[in-house]
Amino acid sequence: MPIEPLIRMVQQIARNNAALPPGRAAARIARHLMLFWTHAMIAELQAYAAGNPEELDATVRAALQTLVAESLG
Repeated sequence: MPIEPLIRMVQQIARNNAALPPGRAAARIARHLMLFWTHAMIAELQAYAAGNPEELDATVRAALQTLVAESLG
């Protein structure tokens, strides 16, 4: 899947959670990704985030870090 739709979708998820405190928003974004996105979609987004962190909302970056930590734990 092209990265642009993934970025657009995850940024929309971040906007939908913007009223929450950052930690809670990141947790909700991570949960949404785990429930509704495939592993391939998440991996693609993580690879993009590694090279372009400034392109993503801070809560999205935190959510991706949460997913990495959970997969290692």
